[in-house]
Amino acid sequence: EVGSSLQSLDLPNDTFQYKLTLGEIMRNSGNPLLLNIYSKHGQAAEFSYSGIYPVSGQSFYISNNSLFDEIKIKEGVAEVTIINELGFDMTNIDFQLGNSPQPGGEIILTNSFSSIPKNTSASETSSLNGKTILSELVGEIINLDVHLELIAGVTIIDTNQYILAEIIVKDLKPYEAKAIWPDQNIIEETKTIHFGEEVGIDFKDAIIRKGDIYFEIYSSLEDSIYITYEVSNVTHPTTKSPFIMDTIIPPANPGGMSFLSKSYPISGYHFDFNGEGYKTPGENSPAIDDDTINSYVTHLNARIQYTGLKKTLSLDDTVYVKAQIRNLKPSFVRGYFNKQILDVGPSKLNFDLFKKIKSGNIDLEDVNFEIEIDNGIGASAEGRLNRVSGYNNSNKVDLTFTPGNELIQIGAASYNGEKNKTTHAISSKNLTPANSNIDKFIENFPSILEYELEVELNHGETKPEIEEILDGSNPPNFIYYEDEIKASFNMEVPLSLIADSLVLVDTLDFNLVNQAGSDIESGKFKLFVDNGFPMDANTSLYFLDDTDLIIDSLWTKKTINRSEIDKNGKVTSKTRTVINFEITKEKMDVIKMARKVYIIANFHTFDLSNSEKEYYRIYSDYSFGVKLVGDFNRQLSN
Repeated sequence: EVGSSLQSLDLPNDTFQYKLTLGEIMRNSGNPLLLNIYSKHGQAAEFSYSGIYPVSGQSFYISNNSLFDEIKIKEGVAEVTIINELGFDMTNIDFQLGNSPQPGGEIILTNSFSSIPKNTSASETSSLNGKTILSELVGEIINLDVHLELIAGVTIIDTNQYILAEIIVKDLKPYEAKAIWPDQNIIEETKTIHFGEEVGIDFKDAIIRKGDIYFEIYSSLEDSIYITYEVSNVTHPTTKSPFIMDTIIPPANPGGMSFLSKSYPISGYHFDFNGEGYKTPGENSPAIDDDTINSYVTHLNARIQYTGLKKTLSLDDTVYVKAQIRNLKPSFVRGYFNKQILDVGPSKLNFDLFKKIKSGNIDLEDVNFEIEIDNGIGASAEGRLNRVSGYNNSNKVDLTFTPGNELIQIGAASYNGEKNKTTHAISSKNLTPANSNIDKFIENFPSILEYELEVELNHGETKPEIEEILDGSNPPNFIYYEDEIKASFNMEVPLSLIADSLVLVDTLDFNLVNQAGSDIESGKFKLFVDNGFPMDANTSLYFLDDTDLIIDSLWTKKTINRSEIDKNGKVTSKTRTVINFEITKEKMDVIKMARKVYIIANFHTFDLSNSEKEYYRIYSDYSFGVKLVGDFNRQLSN
């Protein structure tokens, strides 16, 4: 924000001249001798007179109403020069200049000259500070002694000879004036703006993906104000020229304010936060001072232009500029992020690994749960898992760690240049039963994971020197818009387990009418179960309609035998179990309406409390196959 009264108002130098002839001096003197001489006005006459003859009260008027009406002067000087072209010496000259009318008007200046020999001049300078000058002025020679002298016994008098009074008013800086103003700057302000102090990041530079510079400008001047605002550190991507805003604020009404607001997009611009370093452009140019990060320089220039019209302006007039660089979103930024601590979460994600496990209890012998971090940001970090909770319906198990194992070290991405994407760094943390309760966490069959994470950037690193932060070829930290940090949860479960009523479920499409025809009356179902798991099981089938409601079921208490394992505990082949079901006509009519089959497999090895329990290792190629075969009675028509 820049609020400033006018720092200066300048008016041009002006020169007033008035010629006073010897004849006019004699005519106005009242001296009989001089009046006698004046009778020869315009002639070169010879008189045998000599001596000193006093003259006073000679006045002349100066009008400048085409240039101004009134000027209240803050600073300024008037230089008064008296040029003697009379052919006689002059002494005791007293001169004054005042506002009209005289007497009565303010006296602006008085000057005294002790002697001005013939054909010479004399000057005096007077301060005009604090004076008020009107456009109508009165100059007056209060006193003047003319020295007449004999030359070869005669006095040569030419009444056309004159005194020239020249008044130069210069270096005028008024408080206020109603005048015709020349082109001039009324505000020139350069400011260094400090950026990023609240976020605690040392910014070197950035490429702006989105953002704008917004202005609100107010003016009390009764004249148009031409505003130029430059942000020297924001440069165009192609021309490399600085951002410059030029606009015009219309004149304010007397006693009021004019207002203008504008917004300028700076998408694609390059933003160097190197303060006055913009004076030495170039990515690796040496800084010209210590203010080379987190700052930029603005230049505000407000000016008025010549119009030929009289306007009232005052140093009390103000121009207020509010400039905002706002909504900045970078496509690339580099510098040093310091030891920023970022909080992630609480967040939730669905975890569908166990979606087919309906219920039951398992006891895992081993599990490897890996948290993998894919980091595209040029900053190393340390992550702290403050909380990881797994939810299975209303049952929650929190992941706990042995001391220190809640931390994850995250490597920094590699820099490939300002216009190239980074080479991502992959970091991981393995959670095992040795450093956490991951086995109990997984045995809960979580379907939702909820987590809170704290990340400290540049953990354990020493802050680089300013020269390193400004190294464009190898910046300590950087970010690209499309690069990110991604976390993956990878679980390797060798599934060496003991299962006590472990229930797996699946749903299959089923349409008996399409497959066997609508003339089926009754028959038998054979359920072939190929068990590829080293655990006994039993199974149930539920028939669902097209709204997923159960309309009938097939179930038995018969055990589905486990598969055989070799000496390494691995299944060598599946074990088939065949279960027969008699289907009555009434039951068949219901089953024919089914559109899905819901299959439940309930596994069992040992009771978890059994001291002789044995773990079984489960591999990814193990499967549990179910095949339903029908042997039907049909109704045949004649």
